[in-house]
Amino acid sequence: MKHLDTDTLDGLEGHIKEGETFRFRCHDGLTCFNRCCRNLNLFLSPYDVLRLKQGLGITAGEFIDRFTDAVLREGKHFPELLLRMNDDAEATCSFLSEAGCTAYEFRPDTCRTFPAEHGIYYDDTGKKKRVLFLRPPAFCEGIHEERELTMDAWQKDQNAEKHNAMNELWAEVETLFANNPWGAEGPNGQRGKMAFMAAYNVDAFRSFLFESSFLKRCKIKSDLKMKLKRDDVAVMKFGFEWIKLFLYGVPSNMMKMKK
Repeated sequence: MKHLDTDTLDGLEGHIKEGETFRFRCHDGLTCFNRCCRNLNLFLSPYDVLRLKQGLGITAGEFIDRFTDAVLREGKHFPELLLRMNDDAEATCSFLSEAGCTAYEFRPDTCRTFPAEHGIYYDDTGKKKRVLFLRPPAFCEGIHEERELTMDAWQKDQNAEKHNAMNELWAEVETLFANNPWGAEGPNGQRGKMAFMAAYNVDAFRSFLFESSFLKRCKIKSDLKMKLKRDDVAVMKFGFEWIKLFLYGVPSNMMKMKK
């Protein structure tokens, strides 16, 4: 999910306007099948991590340790998770087999909406709009198939709506990280580690909520408390709110500090 810093969408390469159609179908009859699953810089959103760890039947911590590298890109103040490629000649994706993607059901959003890219555009009134761009690699043969789609139809076909909604929530948090909240301690300090956990590691963050003194210091509604015990998505949403409140002082309807 990208934020677009531009005054107008007119003329941006690949921009798909509302109602416009494109052609795409991926299948094993194409000579380029699985070619896009190699040598990737595939950044994972927190929701990608959640879905992958659930699909693999492991904890978020195990997934992060086994399959990702944390990187801090220049000009950013919060680390991102990069999916680790295999150490082979083609740097193939860890989930690629000869038959295709072994994680297809719970694949990351970038793979799910390929060959499109998401963005969020804010107009001059501050109103946000989801925008999409068709940007397939030059080798992609799927764009020459006969099936014609709108972007809305493509996203529904790929079950991408939940991913879009969760990634937009995360994008709101990412926007705040344009300002450095760490001071001298940097993102590797205690607050940075806590924020990383709240964003990416729902299992560890749930343990923090229920096994530390957090609930003695913070008031949350009983129905939300019960939901947090069993619902990973609820924990992630709560984590986003926690980051906004404790790092940037953004008030939250989910929690209030006890006096």
